[in-house]
Amino acid sequence: MSTPAQITAVLVAIAITVAIAYHLSRRRTAVYHRAVTAVVHAARRDDLTGLGNRAGFHAALADVVGRRRPVAVILINLDGTRGFVSRFGHRALDQLLVLIAGRLRHVASAAGASAFRLRRDEFAVILDDRVDAADHAARLVAAVAEPTEILLSGLSITVTATACAGVASFSPYAHGDRRLALIRADCAMRVAKRAGRGQTAVFDPATMRGPDGTAASDAVGCGEA
Repeated sequence: MSTPAQITAVLVAIAITVAIAYHLSRRRTAVYHRAVTAVVHAARRDDLTGLGNRAGFHAALADVVGRRRPVAVILINLDGTRGFVSRFGHRALDQLLVLIAGRLRHVASAAGASAFRLRRDEFAVILDDRVDAADHAARLVAAVAEPTEILLSGLSITVTATACAGVASFSPYAHGDRRLALIRADCAMRVAKRAGRGQTAVFDPATMRGPDGTAASDAVGCGEA
């Protein structure tokens, strides 16, 4: 027959075992969540520049729109990258993109905005619509145009790049599909490109139209979402 002391010892042992198992379970769960978070973070990060990538952009836009906040999207596309590559090479362009990305991040963060790299020579910024988006776009374009030092065959050379920017506002109350923000910014950017290097344009639904002649506000084919 078990004595009270033996019963107490067994109960204590059981309690200790349960506590250890619970602790290990929580630890495994925490490790798992950290691993999942790291994977998601990496999947939304551009390997070259460290900015958010296209997936990160859409996730951030969905988050902002989900909180029913109006935003502005600025699309920034470098001018003449083909000519730059022909002259200096792809590695030099990579250096340029990294340095420009750092400037865009700095200018964007100063306004509480987020910067992303969507493709080879194209960046985007999401910011609160209450900020003067056109003025902010001009600052981003000016940041790109600052002289940049890159290493070419072991020598430091100074190059100057330019970019055009398209600006579009988006309100979750007025517009149903958040993809329109990027489509409209792309339309505005194309207008800026036609005006010349280093230009900025703000989306105007009355004058900017899709490639098929329909209003850009309805033309999904105006740009890639």
